[in-house]
Amino acid sequence: MILLESHPGDDHLEPVRAGLERAGHEVLVLDSGRYPVATGLEIAYDEGPVPHLGLTIDGAGYDLDHVTSAWWRRPQPYALDEALTDPTARAFALGECDEGLSGLRALLDVQWMNDPVRDGIAARKPYQLREARLAGLVTPRTLVTNDPELAREFAASLAPGRTVYKSFLAQEGAWRETRVLTQDELDRLDAVRHAPVIFQEYVPGDVDLRVTVVGQQVFVAAIRSVDTAYALDFRLELETVPMAPATLPQPVEAAVRRLMGRLGLVYGAIDLRVRPDGEHVFFEVNPSGQWDFVERRAGLPVTAAVIEQLAAPDRTWRGLAAGCTTCEQNGSQTSRLTPARSA
Repeated sequence: MILLESHPGDDHLEPVRAGLERAGHEVLVLDSGRYPVATGLEIAYDEGPVPHLGLTIDGAGYDLDHVTSAWWRRPQPYALDEALTDPTARAFALGECDEGLSGLRALLDVQWMNDPVRDGIAARKPYQLREARLAGLVTPRTLVTNDPELAREFAASLAPGRTVYKSFLAQEGAWRETRVLTQDELDRLDAVRHAPVIFQEYVPGDVDLRVTVVGQQVFVAAIRSVDTAYALDFRLELETVPMAPATLPQPVEAAVRRLMGRLGLVYGAIDLRVRPDGEHVFFEVNPSGQWDFVERRAGLPVTAAVIEQLAAPDRTWRGLAAGCTTCEQNGSQTSRLTPARSA
């Protein structure tokens, strides 16, 4: 059995599930947004050290003891019974729900894409930047702060119009594109005291690269952001921006592979920009980033690679996991649900 932890609103779920089922695999979809109301879990210790693991979804029981691989794909916040109205009781119940389901995930003897704990750590943008530099990638000058004075000093150290800023997460209903810091916004920097902001040096370039890594396979789409109305963020024009298959220089591809190993990721969607001098600059990696647009627009067979990876996990997982020493040190941490990240 292959476990897919996702939800119906994810456009990537159905093609992967259908492909696995056509190949003869039994597939179970776990939607954490229906837990615990419509989904129950079972962790039963009887004889021996290994517990029996199971799920009940809409009244049907599923044995998880024979799950071989699992896909951690944009889990949703838990949904408590509306009859539970007391705020203290709801907070307690949410915490207990997380402990139970996180415990079940930790007990699954499977190969994850991606491991939930490692995925959660790798998604932290400040952490990614350090790991990218240690892997040999170039990154922009960056400041993360909620101190208005530090933000002003950072902007003043760069030429006018050469500071961009962005949010940590792309949340539904509060999505923010990458923006250039304007003079008007400089005058309103006191507002950063409410929440930290990522400030970076603007990186010039006509071409962005979307690098989608699935196990040992690397797919590259060249995106002509300069040919759009908003060159700073190609996500605003995904359906119209010129896009084509591409390749990475060997040293850059090697650095990308090192980064994936350091982060302990099997899947990742990486954004790079090519400067006029040809240098490739790393912006971020999204451990659950979208790939449908590069598949449709650039003809890259990412869905097939994801299906292949889930169906034959032992091929690459162990080597990737072994490369993440920091994650091993943090392996006891519980993965907390965060809002789904966008493209």
